[in-house]
Amino acid sequence: MKNIVLYKSKYGHTFQYATWIAEDLGWEIRDLSKFKKAEIKDYDTIIFGSGVYMGKMNKIKKVLEWFKDKPIIIVACAGNNNVEEDITDIKNNNFSEEQLAFHTFFYLPGGVDFSKVKGIIKMMLNVFIKIVERKKKKTEDEEAILDSYYHPTNYVDKKHIGAIVSYAEKI
Repeated sequence: MKNIVLYKSKYGHTFQYATWIAEDLGWEIRDLSKFKKAEIKDYDTIIFGSGVYMGKMNKIKKVLEWFKDKPIIIVACAGNNNVEEDITDIKNNNFSEEQLAFHTFFYLPGGVDFSKVKGIIKMMLNVFIKIVERKKKKTEDEEAILDSYYHPTNYVDKKHIGAIVSYAEKI
């Protein structure tokens, strides 16, 4: 039996979880960019983990197309610490009901560290932050954005992978 953990990670949280999951299961691990669609048939069980950026999972459209006929375990890693409303939004923004019924979905808390943002996104973020800072009356969401900008969060912890590892071991 051959199994693999695939991942797509920008800032390292998803990579860390993928590494722990692969180690606990004794599975191969590989960045999705180094995996070929033709290899799907070579694996019995596949886990795909991705970070979530502005509500969208990285490379999820490609993955859903590739695995439309083979159910996989999909893991989303985002900046909140298990906020159910945000997890529901991730599901709604990335999957149809049929896809959620076909694949198995898990959520892992990641973190937010705006100091790791680069390029044009960083420039746009800095302009946005300056605009929000100048506002006299900020909304609750704007206050939260400012707080997360100046106080990075990291909820990554190996204890969160237990349900995924247990599920994969039972397949």
